[in-house]
This record gives sequence, C-alpha cells and structure tokens, in this order.
Amino acid sequence: MAVRRFAQEPWQLLAARALQGVGGAIASPTSLALITTRFPEGPERNRAFGVLNATQQVGGSLGLSILVTVFGTASRTEGEKQVADFLATATPEQQAEFLRTKEVPAPWSHEVLSSGIATAFTAGVAMVAVALLAAVLVIRVRRSDLEALSGTAEAAGPVA
Repeated sequence: MAVRRFAQEPWQLLAARALQGVGGAIASPTSLALITTRFPEGPERNRAFGVLNATQQVGGSLGLSILVTVFGTASRTEGEKQVADFLATATPEQQAEFLRTKEVPAPWSHEVLSSGIATAFTAGVAMVAVALLAAVLVIRVRRSDLEALSGTAEAAGPVA
C-alpha cells in the first residue's frame, strides 16, 4: 500500500517512473565501463559481457512476467472484494448503473488499481533485495584487484 500513499496524483507516478529511467540510464553505461576497465581484452572480458547480457535479458523478461502476473492477480482479488463492498453499500441507482456498465465507480475502482500496483511494487522490491543479496554473496574480490586499487601492485611488480 506504500505506492498509494506515495503517489497521490498521476504525475507523481510519471515522475517516479522518469526517475527510474534516469537510474537505468546511469547504470547501463556504468556497468559497461566497469567491465571494459576491469577485465583484460580477450576471453575473460567476453565472458563478463556475456554474463551481463544474459542477466539483463533474463532479469528483464522474467521480472516483467512475474510483476504483471502479481499485478493482475492482486487486482482481480481486490476487484472481487471491492465489487462486494460496493454492492453492499450502493444505492439502487448505483447498482443499476453497475449492472448496465459492469464498471465500479471511482472510489472502489481506485482501490483495485492501487492494490495491484502496491502488491507488484512490494514483489519488485523483494526481487531487488534477493538480487542484491545474491550479488553480495556471489561477487568475490580478488587480491590483485585490492592491490591495484591501493597502489601496491606497481610496487610489488607486475601481477601475473
């Protein structure tokens, strides 16, 4: 429900999405630059680019499918609840309008959309947390990297 409280107007959702796009625009060239500068030209760099490309493709498609499924399921579940709440409190005129159009009026329909967005947002945050945890557990720092960063690699001679 955090998204519902955060974005009170549609422009706020658009602004948050634009900010997310800026983050992606910064992250993509940064990851390419890190690979280019940290891996020597040849098979090791090629593998690093391959891993980056594979994780981007799998993460993008799998993440989108999961979030769309979560959004749809949460919206459907909340929709069933909101329709029941609406029908229990609606006037006969509102009920007749609902039967004619099959659309729930604004206060109830907004709850359906907000619930779907909030649930998908929570699932997205959980997926990011799992990815960060995996990155922390999987990424290993090599001694040569630490020496290169501290400047002791030149003093000790070439790194093999």
